[in-house]
Amino acid sequence: MKKSFKYRGVHSCEAVVLCCIDFRFWRETLEFAEKELGLKDFDFPSLPGAAKAINEKSDLALGCVSVPCDLHHAKKIVIVNHSDCGAYGGSSKFSGDIEAEQKFHEEELQKAKGIISEKYPGKEVILVYAKLVDDGENIDFQVLN
Repeated sequence: MKKSFKYRGVHSCEAVVLCCIDFRFWRETLEFAEKELGLKDFDFPSLPGAAKAINEKSDLALGCVSVPCDLHHAKKIVIVNHSDCGAYGGSSKFSGDIEAEQKFHEEELQKAKGIISEKYPGKEVILVYAKLVDDGENIDFQVLN
């Protein structure tokens, strides 16, 4: 029996959602993008540190955005950073100061937005900070724009 797939013949998507590879966040990030951001079809690359990879201007990070934008015609670019990110040294780098940690990530996300907006001036860039709450049992997603 042949199975048909919904996207056969379609080669464009609504957005790219770049997130960190951290296993604690990707499932919830996927769900957040679908339910809270209302995205129906999107590319979903992940790299250590998400915004960090963009800010380092790595070819891989920029390719993770360029392919969805140039090849798949994505109109939105979502960048998701999270608390306790090992690529940045984890929460211990901030000595328990969760406000300082969030501020740092917000600044990193803004830097990444600048780089992406320069390359893709017509695209909507959405910045998100995912924060562990309830002693790490839950995640609170905050749209920063």
